[in-house]
Parts: sequence; C-alpha cells; structure tokens
Amino acid sequence: ALLDARAIRGSNRVLSEANYAEHKLVASDSANYDSFGYSVAKDGDTVVIGAPGGGAYVFRTSDGGATYVEVIKLTASDAAAGDGFGRSVAIDGSTIVVGTAPQYYGGDDRSGAVYIFSTTDGWTTHTEIKLTAADAAVNDDFGESVAIDGATVVVGAAFKDSRTGAVYVFRTTDGGATYGQVAKVTASGFGNFGLSV
Repeated sequence: ALLDARAIRGSNRVLSEANYAEHKLVASDSANYDSFGYSVAKDGDTVVIGAPGGGAYVFRTSDGGATYVEVIKLTASDAAAGDGFGRSVAIDGSTIVVGTAPQYYGGDDRSGAVYIFSTTDGWTTHTEIKLTAADAAVNDDFGESVAIDGATVVVGAAFKDSRTGAVYVFRTTDGGATYGQVAKVTASGFGNFGLSV
C-alpha cells in the first residue's frame, strides 16, 4: 500500500503530516505593497522577513516553534522612499544583514547599500552599520543578495558594470564593530553575476 501511495504521489517520499507545523506570520503594521515575505532567513529560534516596501521584521520563538512573536521591525537610519530595504536578508546568530534594491523600487540613488544589525540583548537594543562598495556607482544594485557566516558578509551587486554583476566580500576583525571590504569577485561571460550569493 505504501508503494502504491508513493506511485500515486509521483514517487515522492511520503512523510507524516505530524512532522510539520504551519505558522502564518504577519507584520504588525502590514500595508499594501510592502511585499512582506519577499525575502526570508532563519537561524535557530529567529526568523527575519524582508518587506522591501516596509522594512525587515524579526520574529522569535521561545517554545520550540509552537508560536512566533514579532520582536522588532528593522529600518535603516537613513531610510528613503523607494530604497527597497529588505529585498534581501540573512542572519547568523545575533547579526542580521539587510540589503536594499532601489533598482526595483524607484529609489533615487540606485547604487544600493547593505545594513548590518547586531544585538546582545535579544533585540531590545541593537547597533547598525551601513556598507557600500568601494567602487559604488549608480544602478549597481548593491545589496540585491546577501549572505553571512561568522565574521564574513557577502553582497551581490547584480547590475554592476552594465549588468555584468559583481560580488563583494566584507569581514570584521573587531567583533562586528566595523566591516572592511576584502574582495570584489567578478566572472567573465556572465550576466547579473551576484543575483544570488
């Protein structure tokens, strides 16, 4: 009977529904055109959800995933209409990276930026650092994609150099107080390199 069920379901592995719990997360200040859920990242008990029309929302669970509570909405200290803050998000422990993508949202300065937020008290307070490329130019879309692992942050700029694209690597050596650009990676023969990292 199990083999028949697998055949009926396209030979996919059959898992018990008891293995999964569904949660619908909604921003406390949701509004039309926020694009809540455009980007999502999770680490441990924390989920970050990007809404390029509104910000980046941090949810946490304290009961093993039975419920999630919004703990903070992150926005850039220099936020501007159309900056696409939240187009990309990444998280590692108590550090969250949020990318912008003004190319898609009509912002004035389309070079892009990435913001790094860190906390030591569960998001009651936090610090903010803004990263830009050393060779930033209009229409780069720096922040289209982001990733973080420990002391290293990687940022994609898919529209750099007439949509050839580039990827930038930043590192911190002082526990996250500052980040310095250590590399710019490009690839010949590609278009939109850095669309994802």
